[in-house]
Amino acid sequence: MKKNKRLFAIKNLILTHDIATQQELMELLKKEGFQSTQATLSRDIKELNLIKVSQLGRTTKYAFYHDVYREKSLYFRLEKALRNYGIKVISVHFLVILLVAPTYPNIIASLIDELKLPAIAGTIASFDTCLIILNTDDDAHLLSEIFSKVIHDQSITDFEKAMSPLVQKQLM
Repeated sequence: MKKNKRLFAIKNLILTHDIATQQELMELLKKEGFQSTQATLSRDIKELNLIKVSQLGRTTKYAFYHDVYREKSLYFRLEKALRNYGIKVISVHFLVILLVAPTYPNIIASLIDELKLPAIAGTIASFDTCLIILNTDDDAHLLSEIFSKVIHDQSITDFEKAMSPLVQKQLM
């Protein structure tokens, strides 16, 4: 019973914190009222299929194996990339300029291109900027608003649904 509660606490901590080391995890568990040895924690990590993944601004963090490697939709992957690497969004007429962490614009541009959204004419990526060319000013404004909300962690319950007007533009 105690083990199940500890495992649940670990799951919750991994989902709500960026934890880089077993020591950090052990300290957070202690705050939650769980005493654990390093050996027990190692067994728990293995049982929960936790792995270390690289992240921007910090070397590594623990994540669930299935969250990292299962097949994800393009929309999910784009939203995740925007949250992790996006810095700022600017809309100018029919263009969206997306400032991104250095070396990551190509990833975001590729994901956008793979979506094949009718409202998007194309993308250009450089070292720290992704230029998105849209068909209309309205499309650019909408995309800018959506991306800005994602980057600034504002509430978007369904990213794919928020993007749907850009899919339906040409289909009408």
